[in-house]
Amino acid sequence: MGIGDDAAVIAPGRDRLVWTVDVCIENVHFDRRFLSLADVGFRSLNSAASDLAAMGAQPLAALSSLVVPPRIAKRELRELGQGQAEASRQLKCPVVGGNISRGSELGVTTTVLGEVPRPIRRSGGRPGDDLWLVGDVGLARAGLLILSQGPRMQPTRHAAAAQERCVEAWRRPQALISRGRALRDRAHAGIDVSDGLSGDAQHLSEASGVRVVIEKPRLARALSDELSRVAELLGQDALTLALEGGEDYALLATGPRAKRPRWVRTIGRVEAGEGAVLEEPGRAARKLRGGFDHLAG
Repeated sequence: MGIGDDAAVIAPGRDRLVWTVDVCIENVHFDRRFLSLADVGFRSLNSAASDLAAMGAQPLAALSSLVVPPRIAKRELRELGQGQAEASRQLKCPVVGGNISRGSELGVTTTVLGEVPRPIRRSGGRPGDDLWLVGDVGLARAGLLILSQGPRMQPTRHAAAAQERCVEAWRRPQALISRGRALRDRAHAGIDVSDGLSGDAQHLSEASGVRVVIEKPRLARALSDELSRVAELLGQDALTLALEGGEDYALLATGPRAKRPRWVRTIGRVEAGEGAVLEEPGRAARKLRGGFDHLAG
């Protein structure tokens, strides 16, 4: 299986090998005013590994290609490598090689190889499935907004821990490898939430040829208390942050109600039809907007 899913799949033997690649470029994916190079290394490996989580795969090894700007210090490269090493240990995914080159902006390209007996694909969603959310959405976007506003933020003691969690969600995202593996025999389809819940629900809809319905009351109940607190401080709508934020690396999956794991939250359903919509009682379903598009503009 080639282009069109979270990762490519090849089958040289009994198990399938799953291959993915992800790029993190300064001033596109991250801003060094708001995170350390150790954070850059950590999040670059986790964001790539999240594609494997979406397919239920276990990482085997990674390659890392660095583009470094002039005047970068060796201690900075060591710091970046320390962040990658920390993520590597947590994911049980050794970085086994890579490449280094010079360029105008710092960039990290990460290739991850994994294995899985039968991959969870985007294209398996069926009418009648429940729509499941694994992990939290909206926190990373809230964390970036907190960092962007800086001194203007005036948190109460009650909200300080919530702010810290949101900032950590953006700086140090965690690929949900074990949760993805646990979905193997339960989910019909899956995708990682990297471009925003709204956009990735549409990707799932298009690949499966179904209508994905996110039920607003269920999604609202699934949001973390920390997101609600921080959204109020920021003057933002928590639901909008959840739908459009991105970079959460949660998992969105579909599956039969009878096979629903206790640790997933049902936020909607799958129907015959097309597109992704937000349904609110007493109102017409609203078509969801697309997520982040690198080619837009």
